[in-house]
Amino acid sequence: MRKGFDRLIGGVVILVLFAFAMVSTVSAETFRMAVPKGSEDNFAFQIGAIRLAIANAPGDHQLEVLSVERLTQTRGLTMLRSGEINVIFAGYNPDFSEEFLQVDFPITRGLQGYRLFVIRADTQAPLMRVKSLEDLKGFCIGSGQGWLDTAILKDAGLCVTEAPQNNLVSMLENDRFDMMHLAVHEALKRDRIQQLKRAGLRVEKTLLLRYQYDFFTYVGKNDKIRHSLLEQGFQNAFFSGAFNEYFRSDPSIAAAMDYIRQSDRRVIDLDNPGIGPKNDQTAEQYWLTE
Repeated sequence: MRKGFDRLIGGVVILVLFAFAMVSTVSAETFRMAVPKGSEDNFAFQIGAIRLAIANAPGDHQLEVLSVERLTQTRGLTMLRSGEINVIFAGYNPDFSEEFLQVDFPITRGLQGYRLFVIRADTQAPLMRVKSLEDLKGFCIGSGQGWLDTAILKDAGLCVTEAPQNNLVSMLENDRFDMMHLAVHEALKRDRIQQLKRAGLRVEKTLLLRYQYDFFTYVGKNDKIRHSLLEQGFQNAFFSGAFNEYFRSDPSIAAAMDYIRQSDRRVIDLDNPGIGPKNDQTAEQYWLTE
């Protein structure tokens, strides 16, 4: 009897030691990502979300954030391919999900797909008569080159003028198209509103465009350890309530959520065929339902 007990205890000890050994293999991963130098504040929410996921993953890890002069998304992807960095966040793109491992957690819970229009003052009156997608097709929308949003608008049959992101405001000022679009939490930022006001522009009052879209985190195709850690970290943070606490504590996110709930805007929903069907029921819970 005693020998059997000793064997049982010995087996438990071995299992515990094995578990500790497994944890030790993931206890010191370093995640490296890059952001454009000078834009750290603009990406503070995304950086903080990834940091939160890492903190909620099993093991003891750290995030290093590199500030890179004139960093573009193309340059960031090149750095990921070469190993200079090992994690990146970017707007969903089916090509990215093929080349890299995508962490299936929408960083703003889909809020990035809730869009307001920015217009000149004289465009407000005709937009008051827009009730449907068909009505909206009578207007032309400025959208960024390379944005997946641009493909979503085009797939819906809307008139779209593509341009570099930094040129959209000046082109709208100069009547190159009728309006441009921004995510709700981007459009309502105080500095953005002041920028638009200086350009003689304003946020349109009656419409909300909505489609399934967001930023996702990507790692190298063979980086299964970091991919697993990020997925576990986001999942742990979400179901413990830590992520939603972080989400709603961000001033721009909180303002956008309140705005959406209290607004009586006419919602025009668009399909996003690029996202594809969601087979993971856990991942479905991450998306906003407001």
